[in-house]
Amino acid sequence: MKYKKNLIAAFIFLCTTTVNHNLSAILTVSQYKPDSFFQKPYFTQDDFTNISAIFSGGFASQAYNQSGQKIPYLQQFGPENLLKNFTDSSLPYDNLDSFGQGQLTGEFHVRELILSCYKNMDHGFFIEGAIAIQDLFMNEISVQFIPTPITLTDQQIEYLQALQQKLPASMNNSGMFTTAYYAGYSKTFVDFTHLDFIDLNIKIGFMSPQKMSTNNTSILQMPFNQNLNFGYPIIATSSLGLLDWMTIGCNASVVPWQSTTNTIPMNNTLSGNNLLVSQSGVAIIDRGPLLTSAIYLEADHFHQRLSTTIGYCYTKNCDYTITPIDQRQFPQALVNQSALFDSWSFGALYMQFDIDFACESTPSAPILTIFCNIPVAGQLCQKTTIFGSSCNLQISYNF
Repeated sequence: MKYKKNLIAAFIFLCTTTVNHNLSAILTVSQYKPDSFFQKPYFTQDDFTNISAIFSGGFASQAYNQSGQKIPYLQQFGPENLLKNFTDSSLPYDNLDSFGQGQLTGEFHVRELILSCYKNMDHGFFIEGAIAIQDLFMNEISVQFIPTPITLTDQQIEYLQALQQKLPASMNNSGMFTTAYYAGYSKTFVDFTHLDFIDLNIKIGFMSPQKMSTNNTSILQMPFNQNLNFGYPIIATSSLGLLDWMTIGCNASVVPWQSTTNTIPMNNTLSGNNLLVSQSGVAIIDRGPLLTSAIYLEADHFHQRLSTTIGYCYTKNCDYTITPIDQRQFPQALVNQSALFDSWSFGALYMQFDIDFACESTPSAPILTIFCNIPVAGQLCQKTTIFGSSCNLQISYNF
């Protein structure tokens, strides 16, 4: 634990000394957090190389439900049936006897480190690689019956105490979220009368599934939908220099996912539970495409070395389709009724502040940057606010 704290402190120190402001090498957006950084066109100088690190952290105590309402975290998927077999192992898993409906609460924390490198080749082409490492932590986990005018019985109180003991006080999931490789093309146009420039950038690649470990052995699911599929992102960005100091830009991406087979928790009863699920099985996971789009306005060097960016990003992941291998034990129609496999979406406000020590003659000089990403609307996702900074080493060489 002490080693982890020292490592985090070292990266915070590094991020506040030398940083870069406009690079995002990888899509790390998920149902539990917005992306850690904004996609902008890259610096197009031939043989230019950028090696960067982005460190960010976030916290959530609220989430958005199916109707887009803000509610306490862990309640976005609806109430859970508090089944007797959760505490009585002598009862079969499909026994639906219940003490009533309850609600979970908790707090969510995330820390993320992204290491990336891109290399400009000749004629605007570039190659890129990146890895994202995440540490997910959930604590203050508790369960309560949904309040009613009727006083709880002694049996219900005893059951609630027993169930609370079976749920962990906290749980952790950490490791590699994804590794990605890209190839792309950038182009800058400058011969305009009323515009300063137009930058265009497009890249395609593939993203690996996660390789993460967890200490969770309970019936409570966390995280909700893991990154289990290979993805093939297509990302496009564009920016227009309206004035010497003002730029407007946009980006869009689509990630189709390859089907995969894995062992996942599945509710194969009529309980209607989404998070408290005691059974797991092997299934084919078909994840719907991930779609993102954003628009931003950048005031570039509006006062000496200072720049700022404000933008809005919308993200949507389409429905999952789960096909259990053993459909006698896990009927497909029953499994896919879970709200966990419904589409989710959110909109987030992005803000960034830069102190720029670089210029065209010395592009390797550092840029100090801090940023935040704040969800303002959503559906079946967490309201995780992200704060972070980035650091980089920029060099130019031939190979």
